[in-house]
Amino acid sequence: MIRFGIPSDGALHKDTIEFLFNCGLEIRRSNPRSYTGEIINNPEVIVHFQRARDITLMIENESIDIGIVGYDRYMESKDPQIDTELLVKKLGFGQCKLSLAVPEAWLDVSNLADLSEVAIQFRERGMELKIATKFPRLVERHMVERGLNYFSLMSTSGTLEAVPALGYADLIADIISSGNTIKQNNLKTLKGGDIIASQACLIGNRSSLTDEPNSMSEYKSIIRAIESYLKSKDKPSDA
Repeated sequence: MIRFGIPSDGALHKDTIEFLFNCGLEIRRSNPRSYTGEIINNPEVIVHFQRARDITLMIENESIDIGIVGYDRYMESKDPQIDTELLVKKLGFGQCKLSLAVPEAWLDVSNLADLSEVAIQFRERGMELKIATKFPRLVERHMVERGLNYFSLMSTSGTLEAVPALGYADLIADIISSGNTIKQNNLKTLKGGDIIASQACLIGNRSSLTDEPNSMSEYKSIIRAIESYLKSKDKPSDA
């Protein structure tokens, strides 16, 4: 039996279901409020609808075997001490970037070097540059690796784009797709401010699968179906 976690809502939910359908892995759900479903013609796979932010953790603790999440969320959440595996890094949907964005009013700030100078100026005045984000691990690593050390991270579960105008933080590090939302909130991205490029990926815990040898054939059939569909998309169409 394979336990397959997919996002229950959010940006990846609908696209994940459509993607799996195109792979020949059509999901049937008894009712829209059910947290489980099945793949038609494959009774050995149980689909678990879970919050995207929880899927990595559930694979780490072996509550589910494989799952689809955003690469950004996987890299933010994964525990390096636990054996999870990136099975298919690029599924071809859910493309976005985790990027820094500052107020447009900061006319002299266009790149990370400028931002570093602002952080130093804040520190000299006894203040700290405040960055609001839902990805503290990735943001901190990015900043420190680039020599920007004087900042503090502000956690929030709400809409980040409004945070600078409210005074809760000076800038944000958020998921950006088209960029329209940050422009509407008078923010701008920085050169060198892209922290990670992301799209949907397939992750898994091989340990939980190898504990159940009978599940390996089902696991491999899912991987083959996904890889076959991705290869078919890459083939040029006939002229």
